[in-house]
Amino acid sequence: MSGPLTQYPFSAVYGMEKVKRALMCAMVNPHVKTVLIIGASGTGKTLVARSLGRISGKHIVNVPLNVTDEQLFGCLDIECAIKEGKMELQEGLLKRADGNILYMDDVNLFEHRMINGVIEAVLSGKVKIERENMSTSYEVDTVLVATMNVHDSYLSPAVLDHFDICVEADYPDDIEGRTEILRRSLAFDEDPDAFADSYAGEEEKVSETIRRAKEVVKAMSLDDDMLRTIAAVSGGMDLQGSRGDLSATNVAISLAAIDGRGTVSFEDVEEASKMCLAHRRKVVAGRRVDKMQKVVRSSVGFNTESRAIFKAVHPSRENPKLDEDTGSIEAPSTADPCAVAENKGESKTEDVITKIGETFETIDLFERTEAKARGVSNSQGKRGMQKTDTRTGRYVGSRITEKKNPDLAFDATVRAAAPYQVKRHAGDDSGMAVIIEKSDMREKIRETKTSSTFLFAVDTSGSLIIRNRMTAVKGAILSLLKQHYIKKDRVGFLTFNEKSIKMLLQPSKEVECIYKLLDDLAIGKRTPLSAALQYLSEYMSMYVKKRPNDECYVVLVTDGGANIPLDPDDTETDPLEEALGIARKMNIPNVKWIVIDSEKRYDTIHHAKSFADALHARYYSLDDLRIVTHEEENLVHTATPRIIKRGRGTPLILSFRLYTRPGSA
Repeated sequence: MSGPLTQYPFSAVYGMEKVKRALMCAMVNPHVKTVLIIGASGTGKTLVARSLGRISGKHIVNVPLNVTDEQLFGCLDIECAIKEGKMELQEGLLKRADGNILYMDDVNLFEHRMINGVIEAVLSGKVKIERENMSTSYEVDTVLVATMNVHDSYLSPAVLDHFDICVEADYPDDIEGRTEILRRSLAFDEDPDAFADSYAGEEEKVSETIRRAKEVVKAMSLDDDMLRTIAAVSGGMDLQGSRGDLSATNVAISLAAIDGRGTVSFEDVEEASKMCLAHRRKVVAGRRVDKMQKVVRSSVGFNTESRAIFKAVHPSRENPKLDEDTGSIEAPSTADPCAVAENKGESKTEDVITKIGETFETIDLFERTEAKARGVSNSQGKRGMQKTDTRTGRYVGSRITEKKNPDLAFDATVRAAAPYQVKRHAGDDSGMAVIIEKSDMREKIRETKTSSTFLFAVDTSGSLIIRNRMTAVKGAILSLLKQHYIKKDRVGFLTFNEKSIKMLLQPSKEVECIYKLLDDLAIGKRTPLSAALQYLSEYMSMYVKKRPNDECYVVLVTDGGANIPLDPDDTETDPLEEALGIARKMNIPNVKWIVIDSEKRYDTIHHAKSFADALHARYYSLDDLRIVTHEEENLVHTATPRIIKRGRGTPLILSFRLYTRPGSA
């Protein structure tokens, strides 16, 4: 190869050692079938993945983002069907990947249904096709290497579980490392062939390592101690299923073989655990961690946890090397973090959860469960996809039609007619190249982006000022708007207090106006929640009639402390019960409710939760809105394995108990 066709050498990729070892494991062990590389844009994920072909002796078969089912899995060979009347399969990208490497860049942007189909084919080694009157299957032996940008949409836990290995791109961020990357990149651009030749010796060493390791893997197995360790680590991480255990076992064997050893050490098991188990971990109960943050925090904390488990499983084994830098795993004597805080005098009931004016990374309140049910890939922001009967939108499939003037899917129509051409031409002398009948007609199925409206209804009563919660409410709203809804859909802003109920901003795409409104909110003493709910009911009933195709959400931010009835002069009616009664009767089509509880105190009744139940709404506290970042998760948690003895004193890891430091958010 020459010129731009020359691939960047695998050994010339600076840093990225974790990624390189993960990819080599997939080349060495036939039981390691799927590898996911995650990282920010520009960290070299694609570069290192595509350089794998040179050292493995295999071709890289790229799956483009705009691929269709027919191009990926295979379809009817139209030419053969028309000329000979035979139902033959035209091979797709998966067939070409047989014996090679299948590569999917930005795998998280593909349709969920398509990702599942590819992974099923790779893991089972078989592709099944049922379409266009064709029922067939073919074998495929390939390795799937995929990359994912951490700033785009995420993959579901079910999909992540099917990846044997998930590693984060360990891009060097020091000056020396970045300088060396620039130096090598410029040299490659100047003369790709000369640059590749300069690394030919290193490439051959890597290729030889892979060839040698393949032979070692065939004869290697794990002893019971190592198998018990892997099982204990998985059990300690509270992982469901055995995929993680099997992946860690195969990867540990591969790592030992790559290093030229015939036996597996604990270091191999530890490294394999980071690659194979971290992305399968659950979000800690009671802590809201964004799904992508959960994936990115892959190996953090594994050294301490896995070594602690190893010591528990093998208490008699001493290894000074493993005792270094393990960190403290001692837990408080009580499982109640609040009690610990009180003992230290650090517990404060009225702490402000954010600094004044501080914004923070928030969860996505409106994550669409409906999109998941339809198999649509979720992305940041709220625009999902929905089927449309118009002639606009993306062409995603076809269906039989009897319409007089359909949105014709020409390719699908020809495929439907192709098997019958020989027979039709035998009785027709019209000279038509392709004879299409009404039964062959197919129309396009199209998808368009949905449109959504979000109306924030904020309780600005005096209780928020008395308990110093207004700054937290403002910060939370501003954070939500900045991260999820700017310039994407319509957002409205309504406030209510004793003085008035005001629609400060009609649903609009000019979200920036809300920033100024947040600074100038008028505060009243009491909460007319009944009147506010009635106003919202009337307003949204009219709104959905004007925009029937919109998905509408009302975000009610309140502590639920209703203290003004609809009739201010009525002294008999309980304002709280009246408001709850109105909430229970709410039934507006296409409107969904979210309740954010602005009450911070834990020693009081949270009436907002009752309103969430009455409105059939999702319920969040202000604390729930904040994403626990990678660093915060490490600071506020200490993992301690709980152990009991069973049988002949063999320890059994039950679970990890997680303690939160006093005063943490």
